[in-house]
Amino acid sequence: MFRRGSAVVIALGAFACLPVAGAFAAPVAPAEIVRAQAEHDQPMPTSPVAYEFGETLAKLKGKQLEITFLAEIIPHHKAAIEMAELERERGVDPDIRTHADNIIANQKHQVEQFTRWLHQWYGLTPGEAMEHVSAEARTEMAELEKDTERMTDMLRAVDKGKMVDTTFVRMIIPHHSSGVIEFLEPQARAVHAELRVAAASGAMTQESQIADFRTWLSGHAMNAKEMGEHMVMPKGGADTGDGASQASTAPLIAAGGVLAAAGTGGVAIVLRRRRGAEQG
Repeated sequence: MFRRGSAVVIALGAFACLPVAGAFAAPVAPAEIVRAQAEHDQPMPTSPVAYEFGETLAKLKGKQLEITFLAEIIPHHKAAIEMAELERERGVDPDIRTHADNIIANQKHQVEQFTRWLHQWYGLTPGEAMEHVSAEARTEMAELEKDTERMTDMLRAVDKGKMVDTTFVRMIIPHHSSGVIEFLEPQARAVHAELRVAAASGAMTQESQIADFRTWLSGHAMNAKEMGEHMVMPKGGADTGDGASQASTAPLIAAGGVLAAAGTGGVAIVLRRRRGAEQG
């Protein structure tokens, strides 16, 4: 009961940010959500599916843990590289562009490393590894990929300039937070020592970047009116009826503030306490 319950408790703030049909009276367009976040200097919320996937990893051991983690983290890193490349191409802030360079370099290195280990240890490509994960994990991974694709499409739709910097930062923070969650179990319980070291290093790097991005965001977040005028929202689930938003901006802003204040450290502590309780 505690295993699955902890995922719900941890993700509560993120769930409050999701569109819930009929939960609130007035529908909110995606552009209005973006403006609300801009006005309150908030990053986008971390996907609740990331917490669920973290709980799924916590139930796995040995070979299955490593294959499932590697099958997810490789495409996760590739998505971050794609977003960072968009920032490099279209952003203007020198600090954020430098961070994008670092993300590209670091995560390309880990993608190559993880792909090589997957082949050396288990004779699998990343695509083949997907066939060896549980149905539960595969469903969660598909949802995470869908969320990332929507964020990337949104970033691609932003006009070149400083708005790209702000949008990129608001998106890469939850994406990195998701990565930190995924790193927790392998850094503690992976069979191979080199994977434990790589997971710990990856988590530390992303936590450091999250802190830098939050600091930058607090001083450089764009005016909400300017954000709304220039944002071109892509057609997708948020505005075509597939999970169309019925939520007011109030819970989104409130939950976003809680997540921003909590950062990723709280996630790590709660998941580790849960793991310790099960093992004890």
